[in-house]
Amino acid sequence: MKKILLAGLAATTLALSTGAQAATFTYLDYGFGKIDPDNRNPSDDGYSSLSGAFELGNGPFIAAESTEYGSLDVTAIGAGIYAPVGRASSLFGLLQLVKADWGNNNDETGYRFTAGLRSSLADRLEFEGKIKYDDVYRETDSSFALGLRYYMTKNFSIGANYDVAQFSQNDQNAFFASLRLAL
Repeated sequence: MKKILLAGLAATTLALSTGAQAATFTYLDYGFGKIDPDNRNPSDDGYSSLSGAFELGNGPFIAAESTEYGSLDVTAIGAGIYAPVGRASSLFGLLQLVKADWGNNNDETGYRFTAGLRSSLADRLEFEGKIKYDDVYRETDSSFALGLRYYMTKNFSIGANYDVAQFSQNDQNAFFASLRLAL
């Protein structure tokens, strides 16, 4: 039975993969999943994110996101630039103003610098890896994110993601799915 399901999935993937390609830096993205927080509060393990980016030309873009890691709310807005590397990859950098809020008047602002790589592995499959440097809560933290995205159509994709956010020396390890609409 497993072989039949795998063969059906492979055939469907192959049939759907004709003609689609990785999207640009203009998109809306919704993510949802779970986190494994350092504070070990099992009732506080939800993850959700709404983000977007808009290209301003051939390279520069603006980006914004609102993310909830359990009881931590993070809002970030900023600008970045990307550059093609070869035929199927882009390097990018992003500088954002960040507001992080743990609740109970425990919020801080700072900045985040992100450097990353987006690369099409196949006609409809894209990999993204990025390193983030945050200066919030009077501390600096470095973290990373990895994502694998499958484009069902040219403008719509689903993704599997792993994100480690560090704020005030607390790891917020998130495993989540995402839905992206390229505009």
